Amino acid sequence: MSKKIRKKKPVKVKRRLQVKHKKSVKQTNNQRPPAKKIIVNIKKLLSLEEAIKYVTDLAGEKGLEIFKYLIIHGPIEENLLARKLNFEKANAIRKFLYRLYNKNLVSYVKKKRGYKAWYTYYWSANPERLVFLIQKEYEDEINQAKKAIDLNKVSDFYLCETCNRRYDMKEALENDFRCVNCNSVLVHMDAAEVVGEKRNRIDFLNEKIKKLSQVIKAK
Repeated sequence: MSKKIRKKKPVKVKRRLQVKHKKSVKQTNNQRPPAKKIIVNIKKLLSLEEAIKYVTDLAGEKGLEIFKYLIIHGPIEENLLARKLNFEKANAIRKFLYRLYNKNLVSYVKKKRGYKAWYTYYWSANPERLVFLIQKEYEDEINQAKKAIDLNKVSDFYLCETCNRRYDMKEALENDFRCVNCNSVLVHMDAAEVVGEKRNRIDFLNEKIKKLSQVIKAK
């Protein structure tokens, strides 16, 4: 007898759907814009009296000489810098560099010399920092002048014409309207005159800031 051959049912193979994942795209909208590079007009900066005065008051004439050299010539090795500026040794120049470094007017990079244990220091100037420090001094003085204007509007002041020291009403009363330094009789000051002086000073400082802003530009 012939046997019936059963046909095998086709096996269904489940195919996995291949889903193509899109690469995640970084959103650029929330990213911070790259910091602008500040370029300083060295010639204009070194022509400003307040710039020269600031560095000289901070680090002396030698410090100013060092700062100028670094601005003009760029990064230089410490010992070579000392020789260029006629210092006996690097130790003699470091005290001036550290005074400038405390205000971030100069910075350094240290590199290892060969396989030896000591490092060589390369110094460079940060002229844009000097611009920032001077501008901040002007802005602080402007804020103080504005506070003084508000105060002078409601207060009487007295002046010692010998010491050029001012006293408010309370201080003048406590000292019988005499100067604590020289005992001179205090002179009453017109509040409008004091306010006018402060406003003139604010205008003067704003002009200084405007002139200072011409020294730098962002790139």
